[in-house]
Amino acid sequence: MVTAPRPKAAARSAQRRDAMVEAAARLLIDEGPDAVTHRRVAAAAGVPTGSAGYYFATRQELYAAAVAAAERVRGSAAAEHAQALPRRRRSAQRTAQLLLDVLYAPALDQAVVTRRLQPMLEATSDPELRPIMAASRPALLDALRETLERCGWDEVAASPDFELVVRMLDAALLYGAATGDEDPVADAVTVVARLLELVRDAASPAG
Repeated sequence: MVTAPRPKAAARSAQRRDAMVEAAARLLIDEGPDAVTHRRVAAAAGVPTGSAGYYFATRQELYAAAVAAAERVRGSAAAEHAQALPRRRRSAQRTAQLLLDVLYAPALDQAVVTRRLQPMLEATSDPELRPIMAASRPALLDALRETLERCGWDEVAASPDFELVVRMLDAALLYGAATGDEDPVADAVTVVARLLELVRDAASPAG
């Protein structure tokens, strides 16, 4: 006869698993993929190290859960960042900075390329993780559109070239890092700001 798990034990097990997922997501966002190990995640979650494998049998399972949770955190933070912006006209430079802030919410720093962008691109190319990344994209696009609209760049938000602007956010960061730029974020802001102006001019009646 199979004995059903006791309610308290089942609840404690679910809480520990949730704590591990939350801790794994935070480590992935703050420190990058190498930090997502059973030992590090268990310590951060307050779960006995020896029992961590019970909740996630392999590192790949743990990492997939971390990616999914990190993308949920990213999507929610992106929406909060965008919705908190007062509606007023902003310069191309300031708008470009805000677009990067929103896309890399909850926090953007100088290590964004190695710690955030490259792991995201690797996840997108992984057949097991690709669906997770694809599922998070619509919410991120919505947040970026709202950012443009709240900054007075409605023409760009509605333009067929909106997707081009979004792709340039990642591309400009990668290019800046590849060329050894000491501040790839500042370099990306300058490039994206110029693209915003070009797209706006092309979308205007006189363009």
